[in-house]
Amino acid sequence: MNRLQRLVLGLGAGALCSCTVNDSPDYSQYASYNYSELQYSQTYDVNPDNYSQYPITGSGMVTVPESYHVGAYHSPTRAKDRDRNWVSNQNPQGYTIEIASDQKASNVAGKLYKAPKNDRMAEIKYHQNGSTYYKGLYGSYNSYEEAQKALNALPDDLKQGAGIKNWGSVQSNMAD
Repeated sequence: MNRLQRLVLGLGAGALCSCTVNDSPDYSQYASYNYSELQYSQTYDVNPDNYSQYPITGSGMVTVPESYHVGAYHSPTRAKDRDRNWVSNQNPQGYTIEIASDQKASNVAGKLYKAPKNDRMAEIKYHQNGSTYYKGLYGSYNSYEEAQKALNALPDDLKQGAGIKNWGSVQSNMAD
């Protein structure tokens, strides 16, 4: 072997010998590292009597909107179910204003969207002459005169084609 080969072999062996031998004769490892434990203070500034898991917020009642109440299977009540229940619970001798009636629910919804938000509105499905239609209903009134007064107060574009209906007739034509 020439000198260069011996030098390379010696440097390689020296690099491999950087491992140290532990007290145990059969176990070699890298150079040992001494861990020095940090000293943490054992006193805390927190008063355990004043500790609360939840932040303190303002007091008072919380009003949950009707749309947050959930029914079966933890799903919100569908709008068409709320509308159908509202219509079913009206006094059959009372009156309402029918703002729109069409075979397309979207056309009826468009008319209801334009209506003033002063009274309760509902969109219901009904059957007539073997076809399915949708009605847009506005308000609930005890007398025909009250309903007529509310109809006259509607914007002109909603008055056109609108009419006063008896709740009894509306309820009898309502579809499931």
